[in-house]
Amino acid sequence: MRRRDMMKSREASIFTAAAILTAVLCFSGNLLAYSGGTGEPNNPYKIASVADFNQLSATPTHWNKSFILTADINLTGLTFTQAPIAPDTSTSSGFQGTDFTGIFDGNGHVISNLTITTSTQGYIGLFGWVGTGGQIRNLGVENVNIEGYDFVGGLVGYNYYGTLSSCYANGLVAGNSYVGGLVGKNYYNTLSSCYANGLVAGNSYVGGLIGYNDHVPLTDCYATGSVTGTGSFVGGMIGYNNGGTLTSCHATGSVSGGSDIGGLVGYNLRYSLSYRGTITGCYATGSVSGTSGVGGLVGRNGNGDYTGGTLTTCHATGSVTGNSSVGGLVGVNGSSVTGCYATGSVSGGSDIGGLVGYLEWYNSYDSLTSCYATGSVIGT
Repeated sequence: MRRRDMMKSREASIFTAAAILTAVLCFSGNLLAYSGGTGEPNNPYKIASVADFNQLSATPTHWNKSFILTADINLTGLTFTQAPIAPDTSTSSGFQGTDFTGIFDGNGHVISNLTITTSTQGYIGLFGWVGTGGQIRNLGVENVNIEGYDFVGGLVGYNYYGTLSSCYANGLVAGNSYVGGLVGKNYYNTLSSCYANGLVAGNSYVGGLIGYNDHVPLTDCYATGSVTGTGSFVGGMIGYNNGGTLTSCHATGSVSGGSDIGGLVGYNLRYSLSYRGTITGCYATGSVSGTSGVGGLVGRNGNGDYTGGTLTTCHATGSVTGNSSVGGLVGVNGSSVTGCYATGSVSGGSDIGGLVGYLEWYNSYDSLTSCYATGSVIGT
């Protein structure tokens, strides 16, 4: 009888211990989450392995938390069909999913060999959608091989009021529209000290760094890879700059496309009096080719009858070729250009200029001050 009681007592103890362990696992998965941390800003979740990364990818409820890389992450052998973090969950119009609004600190580490392959899905990148308050910093994404539809970037597909700083991406990024080496579309907030040096290909709104930049100021950013677009608004750094201020930025890769093609920016325009599309102290060195509105620095500059699209102390040195409205610095200019120059050769059909191909004479805001061009010019 005593032995039977002892066995029952032992069984009860084992059962109790198992129940407690199960309760702990169910109640507080954070105890075994990642490689440490609580997800709070002062104690972020630690990402130290592919297993940690996969857990982050599979846990949307954590996408408003804080994370820090404590080691390089190599994703070789994994192929995704959507963004690993904050993907779009539907192919219908508009983003439908959980956005990333937390903090991701790369801590100087690298996530490498990210492969995403889809021809129909949008919002493609390491992060599909970074939302209001989201921050990504100190992160490198290397040797990406990314193919998507719209809003495709090496790091972020769509950045909506998020902040990116000290980040870079390299590799191959391809899609249809809103395609960038780092970000597909960048909307408001800031982006600083970021770069991309991969190959970027798409149709329209294609840029070496950002496909479409909406109101966002960029400082000390650059792109060095070649950029190819089959349609409009293609730039060595930004395809379409809608009111964003660019300061001390540059692009060095070759650029080709259809209309509004530029070595730095395809189309630069003012959005409002507060967002003028001002470009200061920037340059481009790659060759540029297109059909119309082709420039060594900017394909089309200004909004026609509005102020904005101001270029100051900028230059371009690459050769420029096109059919019409082709310039060593700007293809079509509708705003003020001050202290700028171009040194590359220019060739094309009609409206060909060493500095500007076509100056919008009906626009009272356009002006050229203290500018020059030294490259050869050939027009048919």
